[in-house]
Amino acid sequence: MIKKQFKIIAVTGFAHPACLIVSDASKFISTIFLIYKGVSVNLKNSPNSIMELMLLRTKPGTYVEITANGCDEHAALQTIENSLSENLYIEPEKRGTS
Repeated sequence: MIKKQFKIIAVTGFAHPACLIVSDASKFISTIFLIYKGVSVNLKNSPNSIMELMLLRTKPGTYVEITANGCDEHAALQTIENSLSENLYIEPEKRGTS
């Protein structure tokens, strides 16, 4: 299992970032979760995942953790990170990798 922490740098409580994350997660075999303030969202449970992510109401300046566990966990986490970074929603937190 790998996990990585990300700093939210844009308002993310709407459909576009939630759809990006769930769409990316659906491409992989690994189990993938996003954790925010103790609440865990299974990113492979679409369309419920999209609604659950939106309900988290993450705010700029806060941190989320994404975990992946499985045979393609590294590729899954990298794909999600790339997608969210390119769209300027997150900033990787260097000290949160393992």
